Amino acid sequence: MAETYELMFLETSALTGENVEEAFLKCARTILNKIDSGELDPERMGSGIQYGDASLRQLRQPRSAQAVAPQPCGC
Repeated sequence: MAETYELMFLETSALTGENVEEAFLKCARTILNKIDSGELDPERMGSGIQYGDASLRQLRQPRSAQAVAPQPCGC
């Protein structure tokens, strides 16, 4: 059924906790990949995606910026 409707499917167990974290991470990765590719726009009303605190929007860096080496500390 999941395949028919193009849905994610992962068996989990609330009793043992098996795959519970993986299910969350798989969903989060898929959403982030769709945002990065432009398929989803969190700024668009009705996209189904919202940021938490508005100040966090400024903290998110593009993946290319994350690869830059950090500046040496001037301590």
